[in-house]
Amino acid sequence: MLWLTYRQHRMQLLITAGLLVAVGILLLVNGNAAADSADPAKLFADLYTYLAWLQVVPVAIGVFWGAPLVAVEYERGTTKLAWTQSISRFRWLGVKLGFLAVLATLGGLAFGTMMQRWVEVFPTDRGDTAFTSRFDNPVLFAMTGVAPGAWWLFGFVLGTVAGAFIRKMLPAIAVTIAVTVGLMIGIANVRDLYAEPKLVPMGFGDQGPGGRVLEMVTDAAGEVTALKVLPADFYWRFQWTEAAILAGVSLVLAVAATFAIRRRS
Repeated sequence: MLWLTYRQHRMQLLITAGLLVAVGILLLVNGNAAADSADPAKLFADLYTYLAWLQVVPVAIGVFWGAPLVAVEYERGTTKLAWTQSISRFRWLGVKLGFLAVLATLGGLAFGTMMQRWVEVFPTDRGDTAFTSRFDNPVLFAMTGVAPGAWWLFGFVLGTVAGAFIRKMLPAIAVTIAVTVGLMIGIANVRDLYAEPKLVPMGFGDQGPGGRVLEMVTDAAGEVTALKVLPADFYWRFQWTEAAILAGVSLVLAVAATFAIRRRS
């Protein structure tokens, strides 16, 4: 089953692997040039303009990896053959879904690791650019650390469950795009709720943890007395929180896909 799954989906796998290699080479070349450059901010901005579009890769994973997994089988009528052999439909889905889900997650983690190493070439305390903070920049946050692995996994499983319920490729693709993009926007807007902000009194800001200011606290006279801040060292806490949320949702969707193919033949 593993070999068959690879043969059926090798084009998607090879294209994704090629994309990762190409991105890795670009990051390596740009990062090495920035390390010795007098104007690293320009080098960062030049490449970031294009890399920012890669935040939609989870959508592509859902469209090209997930949606065809079950929907194509229904459209071609091959489920009648595949599910009447010695391998049950549950094993068929379990092997395919599990194998590709692991690869999607590993691909996302590899991408996040490469992006992380590239961003570290541009330390924010050097004032290179306002965009290099992995914590403050929502685009970089979603493309660094462990978050990409969870987003790629979610996109893939969502596409699979959409195909299992709808059983038509084009509608499944439309649902995958709409839901993934909608969730990306929604999570970006509520991400600051992952943890309670710290209260930093005025006058101690230079010794404070740094990070993103959410709110200014004022006294009765209207004077600012403190700041509610999400410290920059919350980065990994937020990364693991987002990854756990997406992994949990992906697990629920995988169970839903199993029930979908059980109910429909």
